[in-house]
Amino acid sequence: MSYGKYNHQGYFGESFVRVLASAAGLIAGQQDLDHTGVDFSIDFPGTRGTARFPKIEAQVKSWSSPKGSDRHWHYPMDVRHYNNLAGEGFAVSRYLFLVVVPADADQFVEVDETSMRLRRCGYWASLRDLPVIDQATRGHVTVHVPRRNLLTVSGLRSLLHPVPAQRVPS
Repeated sequence: MSYGKYNHQGYFGESFVRVLASAAGLIAGQQDLDHTGVDFSIDFPGTRGTARFPKIEAQVKSWSSPKGSDRHWHYPMDVRHYNNLAGEGFAVSRYLFLVVVPADADQFVEVDETSMRLRRCGYWASLRDLPVIDQATRGHVTVHVPRRNLLTVSGLRSLLHPVPAQRVPS
């Protein structure tokens, strides 16, 4: 592979999310520069409940050597990337999307005449309730990604839940 194992794996992880968003009828867009710590803005193309064009933002990580418990993946994350998702104060909800992939890139996809199967699974986690970490004191943090938070078409749509309409104070 001319662009390296981790670039290949990361590209597949992002493509996995893009395919899932497409299947969900959502729009996944990437910023020209990776400066804000998100890989995708995922938008609902219309009104959902009382929200017009709701959106979320996601940072996508791929992982070929998963470790964890029966309830959570224990994903080691660079504090700089973690801080781009942790805490409150974001105008748009942010999520970590963790795509667990096979170690062998030849196993990423299986295709036959009736289907294309992407391997393995994606999961999501919100870091909103977690504290921002001082980068001067720590370089990495382990994030616990719930295995029950499987990225599915309906699960992805549910992350774009309707939000109440904003009211301007009188």
